[in-house]
Amino acid sequence: MDENDKKILNELVENSRMPVSKLSLKTGIPDSTISNRIKKLEKNNVIEQYTTIVNPEAVGIKVTAMIIIQTETEKHENVEKELPKLKKVSEVYSISGEYDILIKVWSHTLEELNEIINAEIRTIDGIEELRELIVMERLKEEPLKLDLD
Repeated sequence: MDENDKKILNELVENSRMPVSKLSLKTGIPDSTISNRIKKLEKNNVIEQYTTIVNPEAVGIKVTAMIIIQTETEKHENVEKELPKLKKVSEVYSISGEYDILIKVWSHTLEELNEIINAEIRTIDGIEELRELIVMERLKEEPLKLDLD
């Protein structure tokens, strides 16, 4: 991947619906070159998907929680398999340290979060312990941008 690919990717991160003609104007790269590079980036799985980022508050999502989970060693794979299936869980990471998994959960209220934790997350076979961290304020949350230096 070269500097032109990085320029294209950074523009697409800002607006994945940007027309090729506008991408060309912003990057100084010819239209046909951009089209070919985008196809190659998609083929090589550099671009995984095009998506819409929804403002949680605008759709009534008031609570964000990060939850760290400790699993039973012999059932860790089951927990890794089941957590991504939960609708309100948007991110699942395997981590190192005292805890094994970190997840991000969205809910409308604290009561709904409590229901998600007790009725969905805690019922997964292999979860030994968890700790909830309620997000008080979202200071920065943005897609990955590539360094052009």
